[in-house]
Amino acid sequence: MKSTNHEENMIKKYPAPWSLKGKGFILLYRFSKKEIQTDDFLSQKFKDSFLGGFGAVMIVDYQESNAGPYQELLFIPGNIRYAGKKKKTISKIYVSTLVSKMNGIQNWAIPKEHASFDFKESEKHITQIQVFSKKKNIIDLKLKNGRMKIPVNTKFLPFPLVQEHEDKAFYTKFSGSGTGRLAKVLHLKVNSEMFPKLSEKKPVVSLRVDPFTIHFPKSTIKKIV
Repeated sequence: MKSTNHEENMIKKYPAPWSLKGKGFILLYRFSKKEIQTDDFLSQKFKDSFLGGFGAVMIVDYQESNAGPYQELLFIPGNIRYAGKKKKTISKIYVSTLVSKMNGIQNWAIPKEHASFDFKESEKHITQIQVFSKKKNIIDLKLKNGRMKIPVNTKFLPFPLVQEHEDKAFYTKFSGSGTGRLAKVLHLKVNSEMFPKLSEKKPVVSLRVDPFTIHFPKSTIKKIV
């Protein structure tokens, strides 16, 4: 994950912990072990240790963070067994700023890639989101959110992460809360060369969370044995 780009190497470091505020969408899925074998962005090691549970696509507009505002698209396939415990891992992720990309890699070994984001919201509670890189569309998504408010908290749906980098495992247990509303996916198209095609499957539930706060602590780093 070391950058050979001089511009990236000169980016200011923002060490963990981070506190973030923003809004976004969470699409929750349940994938089978057979389906997960088609995730080209997940290592075979993690495919073999897949346990099921909830996976997710998250599309977020962070209006505040330690490294400034940025947008993010990520895919979590579900639960994996790692060192005898149930964990989750991010197999694909894009962010809109280089400072978020480089600090995400350095702080938590999250394999962030750079992309451009376009969020458009209408007065009819419809949000259209496009993410693209090098003139290639990554995802095209349109959602409509309802009005009934639902509390969202990682206490009830935890996401204990593990990410591998070189010979180390980075363990991170982030926490977050916010106000959610049920959402309906009106359109979803994915470029399978750049993001898991699995995300085109109908989600179990979709939520718009606005506003929310997230706390990303410093990772616990252990040598892979």
